[in-house]
Amino acid sequence: MNKSSKKGFHWGHGIILTFVLFGAFMAYFYIKMTHQVIELVGDNYYEDGQKFQKKLDLKNQKVPTSDTLHVQFFAKHKLMLVRLPMGIESARIQFFRPSNAQQDKSLVWTSKDGEAWTIPSEFLTKGPWKYSVSWSVNGHDYLKEARLLIN
Repeated sequence: MNKSSKKGFHWGHGIILTFVLFGAFMAYFYIKMTHQVIELVGDNYYEDGQKFQKKLDLKNQKVPTSDTLHVQFFAKHKLMLVRLPMGIESARIQFFRPSNAQQDKSLVWTSKDGEAWTIPSEFLTKGPWKYSVSWSVNGHDYLKEARLLIN
């Protein structure tokens, strides 16, 4: 009797089956990944990178004591107090909610008198927040970022 005429499953078939299953998995993985929506990359990534670098430069520069801005949050009274430096030209505060972009809020300081900016903060729901304050004094721009946890 000839051994080569035996039919059945042997190790050669196992290797081929392994390669076929691996190829099918890779094809499924490729199709699944090409249909994913990736929001972390914008259409203008070079321009966005330049803006981000400018933001880093503003954040990392040394702020003179006379131009320093102080932020305090009073949870009991649901308000935020921003102490502005003398001679301030403009200020803007942005609140970012990491889990829900629809709750993001941006406010602009428009008053030219006084050194305090009181911001009602009822809109700040429980959870983590990030705020960013940008201001301009004597032609110099500054930026301060911090995290805030509302309990």
